[in-house]
Amino acid sequence: MTSSKVREFYWRFYKKRTASFLSNLYRASITGSEKDIHRTRLDMKRINAILEMFEMLNPEKFSQESFDVFRNLFSFSGKIRELQVNQMVIQKYGPETKGRALFIRYLRDRENKLSRQFIDIVQDFDEKKLKKSERSLKKLCGEIKVKTLRERSEKFIQKKGKRISLLRNYPSNPDNIHDIRKHLKAMVTILTLISMVFTDDKQDAILSRLNQTEMLIGEWHDNQVLMDYISHFLHRRKTFDKEHQQHLQLLKNKIMKSNQELLNSLFPKVEDVLTLIFPSPVPDESNQGNI
Repeated sequence: MTSSKVREFYWRFYKKRTASFLSNLYRASITGSEKDIHRTRLDMKRINAILEMFEMLNPEKFSQESFDVFRNLFSFSGKIRELQVNQMVIQKYGPETKGRALFIRYLRDRENKLSRQFIDIVQDFDEKKLKKSERSLKKLCGEIKVKTLRERSEKFIQKKGKRISLLRNYPSNPDNIHDIRKHLKAMVTILTLISMVFTDDKQDAILSRLNQTEMLIGEWHDNQVLMDYISHFLHRRKTFDKEHQQHLQLLKNKIMKSNQELLNSLFPKVEDVLTLIFPSPVPDESNQGNI
């Protein structure tokens, strides 16, 4: 694909996503439904993906204001999505108990409250800022060259791979696992967009392994979030019935066990990804700053 066709493809991709976002955003502002809020969030995720690619290609000219346009909405919808995912994940851990039922009611009440607040935030969305951001992004898109796209994506993947290589040496630290997840997601984002315009056997192989790895670490992350919510719920309800507390503590124990099993499966897959990125030993960058 020529550079001009690549530019046209990415610009059309961006415009299609923003049009869908605005449509779903205003629908969500009217209905407040879980489905419409989720669709709006998915559009924002896709828009963020293309923004991350523009930033990777030209960090000197890219303006963070493009992310700021969506930041508040994306963050708020993310909190709502967490509550929805918590309710789905909890179903995997056996039959409902009285303690779980009270906890699920808390999650639903919290979701409903945030959904109502989300509608208020939508009313404040400034479409003019989106239009302003589009003008600068169109200029960046017009400067894309296939050669630069290949070179910078390769460099980006190697940087993220080196960072993961360092973090994996301390697997007992949950913060490190969260950071590994962020780097994996960033690589998936870039490689998915790159694979839309040209074929690269090495990057395609890395993307395939990354998708498998991200599924595992995503499940681990969902479990961690659920345990945090349970801890918060119990902390705020110190007079909670002892039997109901025990129900939730047993649930936490099950989730902790599941997460340890997930980590045992995850790290071999992380090693597979790193082996594809670095056929030879990973350069030691332990003395360098964050990537």
